[in-house]
Amino acid sequence: MIIAFCLLFTGIQNSVKAQSGTKSRERTERTKSTERAESFEVYAHRGFRGLNPENTIGGMKNALRTGAILEFDLNITRDKQVIVCHDGVVNPKITLGPGGAPLKMDRNQMAFYQMNYDQVRGYDVGSKANPDFPQQMRFKAHIPLFAALIDSLETYAAQQNLPAPRYFIETKLNEKMDGVNHPGPGEFVNLMMQIVKQKGIQKRMIVQSFDPRTLQVLRKKYPQIQLAFLAKAGTSQDDNLKWLGFNPEYYSANAEYIDEALVAQCARLNIRLITGNCNDYQQILRIAKLGVKRVITDYPMEWLSKRPPE
Repeated sequence: MIIAFCLLFTGIQNSVKAQSGTKSRERTERTKSTERAESFEVYAHRGFRGLNPENTIGGMKNALRTGAILEFDLNITRDKQVIVCHDGVVNPKITLGPGGAPLKMDRNQMAFYQMNYDQVRGYDVGSKANPDFPQQMRFKAHIPLFAALIDSLETYAAQQNLPAPRYFIETKLNEKMDGVNHPGPGEFVNLMMQIVKQKGIQKRMIVQSFDPRTLQVLRKKYPQIQLAFLAKAGTSQDDNLKWLGFNPEYYSANAEYIDEALVAQCARLNIRLITGNCNDYQQILRIAKLGVKRVITDYPMEWLSKRPPE
C-alpha cells in the first residue's frame, strides 16, 4: 500500500513537473517572440492596413499606439490640397461613394488631381471590406488632408503621453502622368513642404519615392530632409543610385532582393537599408540575421510573429 502510494505520488510529481516545463517553454517562446518583435524598427505601411483602413486618421492613431513609424502616401487635388492616399485615382476596391453608394465609374476618369478636395472628401475609404485583408476593422473614414492628419496625430500623441510621431512619407509620382494625376515634382515638393514647415516636423520625417525627381528637388532645396529611394523589383542599386544622382540616407528594397551583397554595399556607402513592405515573418527574420531590422509591414511585428504561415 505504501509502495503504491509512493509510486502514485511520484507519478503526480512527474506529471506536474512536465506540465510546468511545457508552460515554462511556452512562456520562454512567447518572451523570445516578443523580444524579437520589439527589436525591429517598424514602419506601419499605410497605418498597418492589415488591421486598419489604409491611410486614415483612425488607422494611423491605432498604429501610433504601437510605437511604429507611420508610413503613408501623398497626392494632390485640383485645388492644390495635399491629401493622404496611395492611389492618384479613386480605388473602387476600398472606396464607397457619397452616401455609401458603390462605385462603378472607370478609375481612369476619377483622378484626384481632376477634383477639388470638397469632392474628394465625400468618398468613404473605411467602411468597405478589403478582401485582401479580412481582419481589417471597418469604420467610416474620409481621405484626409496631410495637414489635418499631422494635426490629429500630434494632438493624439500629446494627449496619450506617447512619443512624438515619426513619419515616413511617400510621394506618388509617375513622369508619364505629370499634369494628369499630379503636378510636376517641383510643385509637388513645394506644396508638401509648405505643410511640413508649418507643422515643424522636418526632423521627424523621411521622404521616400520610386520616382527620383521629388528626391532630387528635396536634396537641392531642403538638404536637411532625410530621403529614401524605393527600388522597383528587379533593379540594381548601382543603376538606381546613378539615376538618382546622389546617395540617399535610406534605400528600400523588396525582401527577396536583400542579400549579403546588398547589405555590404549599403554599409560601404553609409546607406541604411529598409526591407520594403513585407508580411512574411520568416523572411523578416532571415533579413534580420543579415543585420537589417528596419521593415515596412502591414501588421504590427508582435502580431505578425504569431500569424500562421501562409
